Amino acid sequence: RLFRGAASKGAAATTDLPGILRACADGLAGSRTEIGAPARPFGDPLTPIAFEAALAVLALSLLRDHTVARLRICPNCTWLFVDRSRNSSRLWCDMAVCGNRQKASRHYRRRRMAENEVRNA
Repeated sequence: RLFRGAASKGAAATTDLPGILRACADGLAGSRTEIGAPARPFGDPLTPIAFEAALAVLALSLLRDHTVARLRICPNCTWLFVDRSRNSSRLWCDMAVCGNRQKASRHYRRRRMAENEVRNA
């Protein structure tokens, strides 16, 4: 709910923060490593952290202001994605899947409309 709201409004709602912060705290509770360094966001690669801790780090990293502003909802599959394009104009979560489906559907509709116009002319 927090990230979908942030994607549609461009900002995270504070009412949704306590739940995710509690979940992140629970995920990090058993971790005994340092995380968040610029070159090593998940700590030392030689001592891997638990899945729950890694998931918490990823969730918290999405709450940064420049990342929240780039959260989008794919109009095809409704998955969330981070728009990392240069001008923030990405439309689909994955061009190879959702983008291709949308473009193929649009091409099919245009072609069908053109065929109908030829028949009706």
